[in-house]
Amino acid sequence: STQSHGESKFFVLCLCVCVCVVVMRQSPINEHLLDESAAFSSSTNFEPKSTSHAALTQLDNASFSWFHVKAILISGMGFFTDAYDLFMISLVQPMIAFVYFDKVHGTMPAAEESWIKATALVGTLCGQLIFGVLGDCFGRKSVYGLTLIIMIVSTLLSSLSSDTFLGIGIVPMICFFRFCLGVGIGGDYPLSAVITSEYASQNRRGQMMAAVFAMQGLGILFASLVSIIVVASFKSAIYEDTANLDYVWRIVVAIGVVPAALTMYLRSKLPETPRFTMHIQGRTDQAVSDVSQVMNSSTSETEPTTGNLNRDVSSSLNTPQAPVPNQRITIESLLNYFRHYRNWSVLFGTASTWFLLDVAFYSQNLFLPHVMSSIGFVPSDASATPYDIVYLSAVGNAVISLLGTVPGYWFTVFFIERMGRLKIQYMGFGMISLLLLILASAYNQIANITWLFVGLYSLTFFFANFGPNSTTFIIPGEVYPTWIRSTAHGFSAACGKAGAIFGTFGFGHLSQSKGISTTLWCLFGFTVAGFICTRFVPEPKGKSLEELTDESGHIELPTVHSRT
Repeated sequence: STQSHGESKFFVLCLCVCVCVVVMRQSPINEHLLDESAAFSSSTNFEPKSTSHAALTQLDNASFSWFHVKAILISGMGFFTDAYDLFMISLVQPMIAFVYFDKVHGTMPAAEESWIKATALVGTLCGQLIFGVLGDCFGRKSVYGLTLIIMIVSTLLSSLSSDTFLGIGIVPMICFFRFCLGVGIGGDYPLSAVITSEYASQNRRGQMMAAVFAMQGLGILFASLVSIIVVASFKSAIYEDTANLDYVWRIVVAIGVVPAALTMYLRSKLPETPRFTMHIQGRTDQAVSDVSQVMNSSTSETEPTTGNLNRDVSSSLNTPQAPVPNQRITIESLLNYFRHYRNWSVLFGTASTWFLLDVAFYSQNLFLPHVMSSIGFVPSDASATPYDIVYLSAVGNAVISLLGTVPGYWFTVFFIERMGRLKIQYMGFGMISLLLLILASAYNQIANITWLFVGLYSLTFFFANFGPNSTTFIIPGEVYPTWIRSTAHGFSAACGKAGAIFGTFGFGHLSQSKGISTTLWCLFGFTVAGFICTRFVPEPKGKSLEELTDESGHIELPTVHSRT
């Protein structure tokens, strides 16, 4: 108890120190509230206009460079860690159940199981909202490292959770630390998306953002592989005493610290995005300097026009620049922006599609062990040993990841700039709906043919990731102005996590009380609704971030986006 109490104090102390450091580093907030378009249209600041426009044009037309690779890896490793921490809980939950609850079948009461799986999602929702706003107020870089610190500390403390702490059992302890972990994970969503979006070139922006998000698939696969290796390493010990699973699940959880720790230093060296520096802070000189550094890291030959722009940008560094007018996020500016139909309808589109997708996607992921058991892949009879159950559950997750999850992410990377975001999203929702319809209507027949069920179920993950699971992350990072981009992305992502929480609690009880078939029918309804709500989402393909807003700051909606 004393040790656990000390761990809690250490955790709180770390958070307080980190928050103080972030706040102390911030510059004063500019009180002027002007449209982002003023940075390019103000006649009173001709020289900054010319310089800033040249810098952003240079960034939009940049060749793919080593800097872009670093940005993908730095942001992507965060998502790798996020996915590992979020989805490995479905693998370690049976281990916890064997140790602290049912030592024969590895089950725990439905309420405890739902709380263990959902608390990280609740924390993620909070983190998306909080860090989304902080990213627009203080800058993307300023709070980016804090998310990793929270994740590292919370993961370690989760792995050290004890059975009794002042009368508190293992489940509340794990839930508390996983909530804190979720806050850090949630912050990664808007910040990684916006940083990647604002640094990417115009014709590779979707591809770069998709590559960052694709690391989530590798994180899910890595969680399965780690579980397989660790469980197999303890095979004899588990057969001797099921209580040895207590070591296994703690090791699996603690390994999530490794990728986060490896990314810390690189994130500290990543510069602030030029668009935030220019549009929000009004520091044109610094923004132009950062763009020049990005261009100098290019490993490919640039076009002649791009080379001329690079010389223009470099020469401007020797000339003092006046600050550029900027827009700041306030309650008043938010209300003014979303009073326009075109703006709030797009927010409805990005938020609703993410919500509807995550209801189905997280429900399928988190209850995959139940599905594997129901079709006989994981034995559930009295002859099954604890080792068989936890080992085959991990193998089943790995198979689904290899067949559907990971390939789907990378198909999006390769095709998003050819097909566009909306075609992929429509296709994904449509195919998921069709597959769920087949599985739900013929569940009793298909469930008896293991290879067929696993194949169809894997395809739902493939088209989720080569579909709306990727595009709902990408589009909110593109279609909003700089001053609100992180906040709007965070809000859309939080709506997605609300759907994940709803799916975890609602469909967790539903799958146990009404069966898998009924659950699949309900998920079918949500994916059909997601297909319908996609009509509110604009197509950002081929446009710069500045072109996606007009002079009054409204989002440009293409007139025929649903037919192209």
